[in-house]
Amino acid sequence: MEKYFGKNYLYFLAVLVGLISFFGAAIYRFYRLDNLGAAASLVLSGLCFTFILYKLKNKSHGYSHETRYPKAEQKKNNYLFFARPALAVVSLFFYGLLFCLTAYTLFKARTSGALISPWEVVSPYFFAFYGLATLILIFTIAFSQPQRKIFLALISLHYFLSFSAAVIIYKIGYGFDPFIHQATAELIDKTGAVYPKPFYYLGQYGLIVILHKITTLSIVCLDKLLVPALAALFLPGAIFQFLKKCFSQEKVNLLLPLAILILPFSIFIITTPQNLAYLFLFLTILYGLTCSSQKELAIVYIFALAGLACHPLAGLPALFFALALTAYHSNQDKLKKYFYLLIFIFSSISLPLAFYFVNKNNGVADPAEAAISPDILEKITIPGKENFILNFIYLYAFNLRTLIAVLILIGLFIAYRHRQNCKIYFPNLIIAASLIIAYVLTNKLPFNFLISYERGDYSERILSLIVIFLLPFVIIPLYGLLEKILERKKSLKIPFLIFTAILITSSLYLSYPRFDRYFNSHGYSTGQNDIEAVHWIENDAGGDYIALANQQVSAAALREFGFSHYYPPDKEGEGDSDNVYFYPIPTGGQLYQYYLDMVYKKPGHDTMAAAMDFAGVSQSYFVLNKYWWAFPKILAEAKLEADSWTEIGDGEIYIFKYSK
Repeated sequence: MEKYFGKNYLYFLAVLVGLISFFGAAIYRFYRLDNLGAAASLVLSGLCFTFILYKLKNKSHGYSHETRYPKAEQKKNNYLFFARPALAVVSLFFYGLLFCLTAYTLFKARTSGALISPWEVVSPYFFAFYGLATLILIFTIAFSQPQRKIFLALISLHYFLSFSAAVIIYKIGYGFDPFIHQATAELIDKTGAVYPKPFYYLGQYGLIVILHKITTLSIVCLDKLLVPALAALFLPGAIFQFLKKCFSQEKVNLLLPLAILILPFSIFIITTPQNLAYLFLFLTILYGLTCSSQKELAIVYIFALAGLACHPLAGLPALFFALALTAYHSNQDKLKKYFYLLIFIFSSISLPLAFYFVNKNNGVADPAEAAISPDILEKITIPGKENFILNFIYLYAFNLRTLIAVLILIGLFIAYRHRQNCKIYFPNLIIAASLIIAYVLTNKLPFNFLISYERGDYSERILSLIVIFLLPFVIIPLYGLLEKILERKKSLKIPFLIFTAILITSSLYLSYPRFDRYFNSHGYSTGQNDIEAVHWIENDAGGDYIALANQQVSAAALREFGFSHYYPPDKEGEGDSDNVYFYPIPTGGQLYQYYLDMVYKKPGHDTMAAAMDFAGVSQSYFVLNKYWWAFPKILAEAKLEADSWTEIGDGEIYIFKYSK
């Protein structure tokens, strides 16, 4: 790996980020992340990073049995559009112009309103600009002499444009979980620690807080940009280095990292510990498959441990993958099969056991309420309800799982035919097979601590992990297809490249929340009216209170007030070790259940009285958003029993007050 990464500064920057995340998590878990803790984390990261640089400078013979993949012969391309430098400059100028127009349409759509989908406010010209920019970048790579550094920089820029639409459009913030993690990181920055300390999420908290202390950038800004920026920065180079190790056609090696955006990339558009762990998992796999010495394998462990410090759902498989690579590169041939067997067994049961203890600690008692199992494969669907463009997008979306499954099968077949040269993929197969077992076992768990519609999320995430570990087998047929296409004449090459740009644009649309005739993401974003509502309630209350509201209003309270309002539950023996936040978080908690009773049963005084007794307060508020289902009926009923009520934003939100 040294010969591949000797001048790859982004690779070493990724290693440094992984070290800061891991040591930041470790220092926080056993001490605090005050100034001393942050300094200690940076010192440990710096010492370890310096040691790694020193070791990698020394020559190493690597593994004596290093596996080489089948490489295609470098072939001359006789169909260059941009053989002259001036034409390449012109093409890059137009790409830059279209990039700026695409970014401008996003910033012009920036809003603090409550949205289901960002595409509600974005001009349709955005997709035209983005598609044309993608096409020009594809053509520039395909029809000109390879310029590795320039093209990888442009691909990273295109990745960031693709990943950052939500960051740009949502002024206040996108999603719900980021508000919780931002509030937690801000409290850690102020006090040094938040209790009780979990064993997960700490990798993100450590990285965010330390970056905040050394850059003085706001935690909210850093949190919003962290995953989209790091993914755009590190993934194209990691994919290219993996391809470079496997194949010798540099033009295809440069084009495929861009073409792989045909796969939707929702996990990189928002910062959460799970998504940051996914990023470290990708780096673990991509760099793990190119490692050729013990020193480089140690770096793979750094990425795996950083992922584990962020979230065990991606971190545990990453760690077992690193262990499987260690077994693969081991000289103990007689013991390898036993190592593989142990890794397979522990990888199969680790996630189900972790979920089991989470259920147990949250008082799960009804095993009959199993998690909702997602459909692994869907039947071939041909949509026909909308215009041609939307029908095409959903023709791709509805059949994407089947397409990925077919690509994986083709890749497995090709790898089997070249099994002597593809042995390095064996650890991927071991972990993927173990995750299938974990998926089956996890579906037997009830997840009763979650609200009913969220109970299938963990099973769905395990399916995503399986696909991630099988991605090398998706890349194999895609690489072969691109290679064959680029060998053809322009009359065959150009339509295929245009089609690739269309698929990437479709994938962009599918990667974000949508609201159309085929799909409704349902969840609204937190808007300015939600911010005004929580401030009105705070000013009106003048003392202890609770507010029953949907999760986006709760997110607004977190954003504005952090974790400043907690009350002990009044019921003896119920949640003795847990305090009650004054807005309903999480959605599986008792306070949120009272909110659901208000909106789905009856918005009555008795329900609010029970909620006040639970929290031990004497006044409460019920917040009703206009976009809520059955809004007119709930509004009329709530007015009958509330002590008083007011409206925010010309009737967009109604607030009802109750007292004992």
